[in-house]
This record gives sequence, C-alpha cells and structure tokens, in this order.
Amino acid sequence: MKKYLWILAAMLIIAGCTKKPVQGEQGPEPQQEQVADENAYIDIKALTPEGTELALSELVGKTDYVLVDFWASWCGPCRRFVPVLKEIYASQPEGRLQILSCSVDQDAKAWQVALQEEQMPWPQMREDAEHMCSDKYDVQFIPHTVLIDREGQIVGVNLEEPEIEEILLGE
Repeated sequence: MKKYLWILAAMLIIAGCTKKPVQGEQGPEPQQEQVADENAYIDIKALTPEGTELALSELVGKTDYVLVDFWASWCGPCRRFVPVLKEIYASQPEGRLQILSCSVDQDAKAWQVALQEEQMPWPQMREDAEHMCSDKYDVQFIPHTVLIDREGQIVGVNLEEPEIEEILLGE
C-alpha cells in the first residue's frame, strides 16, 4: 500500500497538482462559451490580498504580454515555479511583461502566508465561490499558465521557461 502512495505522490509532483474545488461546492461545469478558446482571452475577476476586486482586463494591453499564473500555496510544483517566474519578470524591460498570479487556495490564511514567503512583486488575486477564475480557463492542474499578448490574444498555455523566454525575446 505504501508503495502505491509513493507512486501517486511522485505522479503528482511530476504532473503538477490537481486544482481543488471550493470547499462544500462541486462548482458548475464549465460552459463552452466560458472556456477560453485558442485565441481571445477571457476576463477574470477576483479579490486581491487587500480585499479589492481586480480584473485581468485592467492589465491586458498595458504591457506587451500578461502571464496569468494559476497556483496554490499547497502545490509544490507551483511554489518551485515562483523563483523561475521572478527571474523571467526581473529580466524583462518595463512595459514588456506583467504577471498576474491567481490562487486557487480555499484557505485565505494559507494564501496570505505563502504570499509573505514568496514576495512576488506582481499583482495577486485569489478565486473564491463568487470568482471562479480557473473554470473560465478550464484549469485542471496547477501550475497552469496563460500568456496573453497586448491585443488580448492567447499566445501560449502551460509554456516552459525556455518557451516563455523565446516568445518574449522573439519580437
């Protein structure tokens, strides 16, 4: 039995973490018109750590690219990806890249602790029952990223670090 638990744990580490539903709620099935297609981004809104509502549309078009990072405090692969994102973010000239992290944490306090630990210098939001951002992008596993260009077109989903850098350097 322990052998199978180790195999399952290894699979989760390799593949990423499964997104948890909001506690006590299965969540609605994503409707076709709500799921992001391959081109145009879908606006999402959620609450910031300060409790104000932030929309993705407030960021798209203000920089060449916006990278939306879906993550959670309890997700090991997500937390290991944060330093990579910090490096990419720091390497870009002003106006080139904005990152928006959207947490799928159910526990607001755990999210706040993770924010303090990670010190991410870009906007943060956390989905809740009223703001199910990950459903709009059909997020099944985290970390999950969506790269959006200045015109609001999705140019990549779940890109690896070299792919992100190639796109950012490509213009």
